[in-house]
Amino acid sequence: MSKEENENQNSDTKEESKEKDQEEKDERKSKFTFKCTRCDACCKERGPIPITLWDLELWARNGVLANFLPYLEVYTRPNGTVDLILKPLLREKEENTEKTPEEALKQTPLEDLLNEKCPLYNKEQEKCLVYENRPLSCRTYPLDYDGMHFSIVDVDCPGVGQEGMTKEELKEMRDTAKQMNYELTRIRIALPVLNQIISRNVMMDLMRQNMEAMSKMSDEDRQKLDEIFKEAKEEQ
Repeated sequence: MSKEENENQNSDTKEESKEKDQEEKDERKSKFTFKCTRCDACCKERGPIPITLWDLELWARNGVLANFLPYLEVYTRPNGTVDLILKPLLREKEENTEKTPEEALKQTPLEDLLNEKCPLYNKEQEKCLVYENRPLSCRTYPLDYDGMHFSIVDVDCPGVGQEGMTKEELKEMRDTAKQMNYELTRIRIALPVLNQIISRNVMMDLMRQNMEAMSKMSDEDRQKLDEIFKEAKEEQ
């Protein structure tokens, strides 16, 4: 065999080896393997975390529901769905600027908090403060299930592609992702209904209070109130 033929053969062997390595990498990715590296990136820049009835039931059973209440908020997404979420904490600014009472009461739009940290992650200690009671969404991250297919919501997660995941661990993660999809559907059905019932009851209570207050007013006070309404109508 000539030197040129030998070089060509070596080149072909290298190409075949590269192709084989790439095929093995693609196969590993398609199988989905995952091992959390505890980089905490999903805690530091997660944004709003969806909460389910499963989470609320878990926290109630474990007596920690009150710890989560200050961070819970109802959020209407751009597509119209309503979610109960853990609202992220706004990153503290470096400069110390005093806020006026009006500014202090203003709420930061959730759209501005999409890359902020979870309120229950301690940056100094670099750990989740409620790990044993973490939401279902955190337990299945970064695997997602839409009712038909599995997908990875964060392809840059360092744990994706890590070796060492057992069949049992994979099954458990898939089952958790399916449960998350079911629970998310359940609370998205319940929230709008509960919201309407609560809003209606609040309005009824307000109307009842107003009627009771009106019934206790003297004729003189009613006349003064009528005059105020009349003046306001004329100004319009």
